[in-house]
Amino acid sequence: MHRFVRPVYPAWHPQRASVPIKLYAQAVKRALVGSHFDAVHFHSIFTGMAVLQAIGGEAKRPRLVYTIHSPVAQEQHLTWSRQGLIGVFNSWIGMPIVRRMEQQLIAAADVVHVLSEFTTAQLRSEHPRLSKRYRVIPHFVYGDWRRILSREEARRRLGWQPATPSLFTVRQLRYRYGIEDAVAAVAPLAREGRCTLHIAGDGPDRDKLQSQIDSLGCRESVQLLGRISDDTLRLAYQAADLFLLPTRHLECFGLISLEAMSHGLPVLGTTVGAIPEVIAPILPDFLVPPQNPGELRQKLEAFLAGRLPPGSAGEISAYVYGKYGEGAIMNQYEQMYADGTCR
Repeated sequence: MHRFVRPVYPAWHPQRASVPIKLYAQAVKRALVGSHFDAVHFHSIFTGMAVLQAIGGEAKRPRLVYTIHSPVAQEQHLTWSRQGLIGVFNSWIGMPIVRRMEQQLIAAADVVHVLSEFTTAQLRSEHPRLSKRYRVIPHFVYGDWRRILSREEARRRLGWQPATPSLFTVRQLRYRYGIEDAVAAVAPLAREGRCTLHIAGDGPDRDKLQSQIDSLGCRESVQLLGRISDDTLRLAYQAADLFLLPTRHLECFGLISLEAMSHGLPVLGTTVGAIPEVIAPILPDFLVPPQNPGELRQKLEAFLAGRLPPGSAGEISAYVYGKYGEGAIMNQYEQMYADGTCR
């Protein structure tokens, strides 16, 4: 394992991108000296540009594999749109740059890997002149991420209410993930004692969300848990009756939906990005439009009343492990490295 320093600059700093790329390139060069690597696999435009700088014009170079988790221009637009005037300036200056960097890396890579068909479509729209083909290999779940406790025992260990239906979500607390919509949808039901909502994660919108919860009068039944450990997360998946995925924008896969369903927990998500690709085959009725707390509440009411049955926990878990199990997906990764080209 080769570690290197990741410098941190404020959003307005003119060298926020160039200096890290230079330092990353130096680290890559050190790692490559005297060693043989069959492939260099990078996951961001900054590390990718560093790799291109490090290998230069070498005739013999490792195979380059580029994983695109999310189209960089769309990702940066969402980030910069929440940064006020600094974001407007960064978008004006930076958007052509990051789009050009992504295009350069796609063209240079031997394999371009994405997590969903949705991402493939977005990249073809972003870079229509590139004839590159994209290899879709989704996220996977580890074999030990499965139910080992009863719902009642998991709730007891977490201190959740034993008899009230429990809803759960884990996200960064920021605008794009739609936690505000989930709170707005759940609040009337929670005030009536029909369910509780547990929200794990942290982020810049935490204070805003707490104010929303307080103003809706459901502080006791809608709770912000903050950051939680993996062990607590696995308990929460086993303690809940339903997982909420209320994303507003650009969900290019959604690993947490796999984690939840691997424990037999049904997921109610929005029709954003790749969420339907993952959920619809096993839970076709568990999708709602984004930014629509009213429709989300209607689905929740139907679920709580037993009018929206999700199927058994065993069926949900079997679907995930059959399609997204570690062994099956690892085979695809191995084949990707072996092939050297997309198919």
